[in-house]
Amino acid sequence: MENFNEIKKTKIFAEICENDMQALAYCLKIKFRNYNKNEVIVSPEQPFEEVVLLLKGGAKIEDMDSSGNICLVTKLKAGDMFGIENLFAGDLVFSDYLTATDNTLVMLMNKHRLITPCQNKCKRHDIIIKNLMRMIVERNSFLVEKLKLLSKKNTREKVLAYLHKQSVISGSTYFDIPFNKTELANYLSVDRSALSTVLSKLRDEGVIDYEKKHFHILKSEK
Repeated sequence: MENFNEIKKTKIFAEICENDMQALAYCLKIKFRNYNKNEVIVSPEQPFEEVVLLLKGGAKIEDMDSSGNICLVTKLKAGDMFGIENLFAGDLVFSDYLTATDNTLVMLMNKHRLITPCQNKCKRHDIIIKNLMRMIVERNSFLVEKLKLLSKKNTREKVLAYLHKQSVISGSTYFDIPFNKTELANYLSVDRSALSTVLSKLRDEGVIDYEKKHFHILKSEK
């Protein structure tokens, strides 16, 4: 099947063989599309009929508030999905922007076919739904963690909480983050100059060291 080497690496199609994938392509009304860097894949108010699976490249999710300010929600990489957290909410339109951060290949799947077992009650569809549920739980856990992060009292606490989480995820005090400084400020909902001040102060205090996107936690703070 087309792009099966990329498909088999994704969580949602774990345990699915190529022959089964051929059948699922028809069942889920699968389509493939390529996007150039900075091209919008999904925009707010666009009809929510399909979920997006990234197969190559990357993308970022952004939200616009009532004042027109854009907030970076997160970045996605190959294997990540967009729209799954809203699958059972009855949403008719998308609420966020999804924009390619690189030359990106995506798979589009009909949302109704994805969550509704086919008439044949085939095992492969049961596997897909099981994998999808796991991914929805992971996405909701991420959103809860981000809400906790944004509830921190000030920029310093937000930065320390974020860096600690990235260190735990990487399993090391040395790690890279997916954001540049402007994106990190946007992600944490803080002023960029305030972020720069906090990072410089933490380095001067010997709490962290960093170079662009690479960080090293030297000591933990209570």
